[in-house]
Amino acid sequence: MSVTKGALSVGTATLYSRREIRLILAFALLGTLFDGAELNLIGYPLVYISGSLHVSTLALITVATVQGFASILGGFVFGTLGDTLGRRRTFAISVVAFGIAATLGGLAVNYEMFMATRVLAGVGMGGLFGLSFSMFTECWKTARRGTMGGIIQAMYFVGEILTEGVLFLFLTVLGHDLGWRAGYVGIGIISTVIGIASLKLLPESKQWLAYQQHLKAGTLPEELRRTKVPVVDIFKPQFVVGTVLFMVLSTAMFLTTNSVGAYLSTYLLATQKLPLDTVSLIVLIGYVATIVAYTLTGVVSDTIRRKYAFSLASAVGTVGFVWFLVLLGTKSAHVGADFWAWPAFWALMLCAGAAGGFGVLGVWMSEFFPTRIRSTGSSASYYVGRGLGAGIFPLFALAIAGTVPFALALGIIGPVAGLAFSLMAPDRTGRAIADLE
Repeated sequence: MSVTKGALSVGTATLYSRREIRLILAFALLGTLFDGAELNLIGYPLVYISGSLHVSTLALITVATVQGFASILGGFVFGTLGDTLGRRRTFAISVVAFGIAATLGGLAVNYEMFMATRVLAGVGMGGLFGLSFSMFTECWKTARRGTMGGIIQAMYFVGEILTEGVLFLFLTVLGHDLGWRAGYVGIGIISTVIGIASLKLLPESKQWLAYQQHLKAGTLPEELRRTKVPVVDIFKPQFVVGTVLFMVLSTAMFLTTNSVGAYLSTYLLATQKLPLDTVSLIVLIGYVATIVAYTLTGVVSDTIRRKYAFSLASAVGTVGFVWFLVLLGTKSAHVGADFWAWPAFWALMLCAGAAGGFGVLGVWMSEFFPTRIRSTGSSASYYVGRGLGAGIFPLFALAIAGTVPFALALGIIGPVAGLAFSLMAPDRTGRAIADLE
């Protein structure tokens, strides 16, 4: 295909071999899995880490806040590198960075060292979402893209389940101090190995390679040229509304998931006085509910478009949080050992599944941004949301709400905001992905 300066031109879709698609899909799944595993390394063992490092629970929530801000930086840095250096090499650097951070975190001897490792982890994680979904969207057929995208995003909670399982095992066998440390080191080493393997096995995006060839040849029309700093491009007039709205929607989803992720275990352990094994089972069921919600929302998005599937998930989440708030207000928000018999448990399960919108967000954003800035746009939008929703919100939610149960319930802001803004966002459901767009 030839391109001449000054002429409007549209690229063509690029075919991938079955082997290339399988490898890209495998690394997208693994990247998302260990992103979830890494993020849960603070929330699940929070009580035990605070004991080992002799700091308060609030101090560790501050770590989560700083890590969230670091992920904003990582989103912009690794998103930009994904569009300029390439998807494969940037993916490898990102995974290795947070793998090393987890390993060092398990060896931390004081709060300051632990904080430093979490900052590195936050920066490293900043590349995973945008890169994984950019690579996947570029290689996958248009039919059922939302379905597979929902499955990829569901791996985030498979990662959280992995963290819970690994840490529960080590906490049980090695005790509270050595247990969480061994879990950190184990997950860190596996992540690092996957990052190194991706340099050898992960295929580079063919659309990105084709665009780079056009760029180097100087044959692109002005409107299709990427600036030296792609972050500038995502705020140009044709993209700025979508960029801002996706940042808002991402923040809304992180408000939802982190109200549950940051406070559910503490609520059940400290407020409801349930034993660790029962709490672990309830948290596990919540993760399963979320995985199902992600997958179903992805399936639905292929039928009724991404934005409408996102809105539906937000509506379900709103019901769950309203129910839990009513139970709190009537002093009926109790969960016993026979947790399935308590209304509060079922309300919490709806809250846990409220973030089904994440099941379509990655594909939705990747279809909106063109190849030349797809990694930058997706990563920046997602990690601004993570920084605000997973970083700032858990810290201030407790200060505003006053108690852990009401801090958890404050997550209602997420699905309500998702309902309010999702219908405004641009939607290019199921479009073909080309090198020049």
